Amino acid sequence: MKVRPLVLLIEPHEEHVERAKNFLVADCSETFEVITAVDAGDALTQLEAAAKQKRPVALALVRHIRDEEKLLDFLQRGKKLFRGMKVVLYASDLDPGFAVAAKRDGLVDYSVAEPWEAPETELEPIVRDALRAWENVNALPDVVHVYGDQWLPRCHDVKDLLARHRIPYRWIDTEPDDEEAPADGTSTRIVFPDGSELIDPTDEDLAQQLGFSTSPEEKLYDLIIIGGGPSGLAAAVYAASEGLRTVVVERDVPGGQAGSSALIENYLGFPDGLSGAELASRAVTQAQKFGTEILLTKTAVKLRDHNGYRVIVLDDGTEIVGHSVLLATGVAYRRLEAEGAERLTGSGVYYGAAAAEAARFRDAEVSLLGSGNSAAQAALLLARYVKKLTIITIDPTLEATMSQYLVNRIQSLPNVEALTKTSVVEVKGEERVESLVLENIDTKERSERKTAALFIWIGAKPHTDWLEDAVVRDKQGFVLTGRDLRREHLEHWPEEERWPYMLETSMCGVFVAGDVRHGSVKRVGSAVGEGAMAVQFIHQYLRER
Repeated sequence: MKVRPLVLLIEPHEEHVERAKNFLVADCSETFEVITAVDAGDALTQLEAAAKQKRPVALALVRHIRDEEKLLDFLQRGKKLFRGMKVVLYASDLDPGFAVAAKRDGLVDYSVAEPWEAPETELEPIVRDALRAWENVNALPDVVHVYGDQWLPRCHDVKDLLARHRIPYRWIDTEPDDEEAPADGTSTRIVFPDGSELIDPTDEDLAQQLGFSTSPEEKLYDLIIIGGGPSGLAAAVYAASEGLRTVVVERDVPGGQAGSSALIENYLGFPDGLSGAELASRAVTQAQKFGTEILLTKTAVKLRDHNGYRVIVLDDGTEIVGHSVLLATGVAYRRLEAEGAERLTGSGVYYGAAAAEAARFRDAEVSLLGSGNSAAQAALLLARYVKKLTIITIDPTLEATMSQYLVNRIQSLPNVEALTKTSVVEVKGEERVESLVLENIDTKERSERKTAALFIWIGAKPHTDWLEDAVVRDKQGFVLTGRDLRREHLEHWPEEERWPYMLETSMCGVFVAGDVRHGSVKRVGSAVGEGAMAVQFIHQYLRER
């Protein structure tokens, strides 16, 4: 008989135990076995027994108790015994500060208010999401194995792609003479659950092997969305749910810059925060549920008008025709121009890749160059693993670009040092990063500091060069829309009776949402809002046609 994984309920109040257990048994007893405990000590005893019996524990539902020291001890030891175990923390008077801190430390995955009055609505979606996430990670036959030298740039790219897609994988660091390593010792070998394998695949080959779509299925779409970040995915959800034939073209991984954020804590409705990859994954699932088609590893290289239709040309020559287009390309990471940085990219220099690489630098000394909340969240993630983290910024203080609550957390960490008014002028190393040459902005004094890696967040620029003269852009490359356009921008505008809509460009039927728009607010929430709002203008435009 197959042993079922365990779901552990820690509930000290008798009046809730029966109802809670009945709900859990009804919801997940076909796959999991439900056990109960009255306190943290009793629960830990059961976890230790399960570990000795080699019985996996998938989920723990834990009531928050006043003795937080005992609770933390249970969470820490429980997560150590069962690294994939998901934890839902709940209470009628749940302390949000404790929940956020515990989630940031990887001890809690979800938190809710008192759920037992209506568990079907308050808890069921969370339980199912947690168990599905656990199954995805712990279904061993479905794990992708990545073999390669940790300092190979392509090995990093593959791991980053898998991590941002939330595809469970195991990375095995190999030496050239290892049996599992590729024959030439300089390649990355990926072995899939079905036994097939690829050596140094392109992103398109990898996407196809993983079952993602890379070519359009239709000849004509109502809406073509360029970019799969928060604004593009929000637009896809609203457009497809309202019956528009919608396709999203994404050159990298859905989520945009937000997708690489370790934790987004100021997004409405998620008081404990969620990772950028989690947000993107949920949005992709939601968009596809309504019929959105998502093409990955494809780059738009041209936009043109053809007899009133909008044509997008992709990098492989494929043309996609639509009634309307939404530009949601977001922004691309600015590259560090210091000597040696480009040569060592992927070999110790990383752009927005903290989630994929943090654990690899456990007990090492690393550096982070940049500012802003995304850099702060990356710093908090890295600090959980590394021996020492040095934050380098040209700003006079961390507070200049980071939210105060993040600065307070960073300053409370004993293994984090901040160097302000400092720039990186050279990255040194032969095959991997070994040290940085730093320069004080005021005094111009230079110094060298050893480091195992450099993670970079130094801002971004709009990904709009491919548009050329198709739509009007400002000097920085951001796209002008609506009232920001002037009469001289509209010499080819066909509509005499109306001005471009608020999010419409100088090309009729082409709209913009998110960071790529001139004057946009660079926040996830505003990007989502613009994506949703753009669909309403697109509906008006389509009705006019």
